[in-house]
Amino acid sequence: MAASGDFLKKLKLILLLLLITALVAGAVYIIMGRIGRPIDVAVRGINYQLGPENSKVLEPETLHLKGTLYRSWKGSRTFKGSVTFDHQTIEVPKGSEEATISFDKKGYGSVWYWYSENNETAVPQVYSSGALFASADFSTVTFLRYRDYTAKNGTIQKEWSGEDGFMFAGPAASREEALEVSNRLMKEYLTDNGYAGGRFVLK
Repeated sequence: MAASGDFLKKLKLILLLLLITALVAGAVYIIMGRIGRPIDVAVRGINYQLGPENSKVLEPETLHLKGTLYRSWKGSRTFKGSVTFDHQTIEVPKGSEEATISFDKKGYGSVWYWYSENNETAVPQVYSSGALFASADFSTVTFLRYRDYTAKNGTIQKEWSGEDGFMFAGPAASREEALEVSNRLMKEYLTDNGYAGGRFVLK
């Protein structure tokens, strides 16, 4: 009986230590997620347009991402910082270049800017340049460039098309490499039944 009692005590101690370890690990995960992880990368890639008929629309490009990546306790990612291209300007006032990107479960993250024109008391404006898909360390990315179109009510809206939309992907040195990066990072998004029946492939 004594041996059995000692075994139960040791088992309880082991379970207690495992529980404490799990709680500490969870607390560290939450704290680190709130503190954030610095991101500072320059990804060299290709600007290109989708559609075989647009295969000659190519331009070397570099995307710079500098900011902080936060994770919620559920694991969702939010990036706050600058998102700049060597050959593209951001249509927001100077001093309002900080972007916020909240990624969903499929990796899709719209790039949003909030700013006020003329003075700080003006009604805040919002602008989105496109959507980003990124690997865990942001070393591999693809960017969907939004373009303006006029809606039926006369307002200017943003859109992107999987048929002939404009893209950036890197690291890549050719259209083929860029397409491979885009399709890989966007796989969950493109294979969702809500998008083109879940069988879409960028070409």
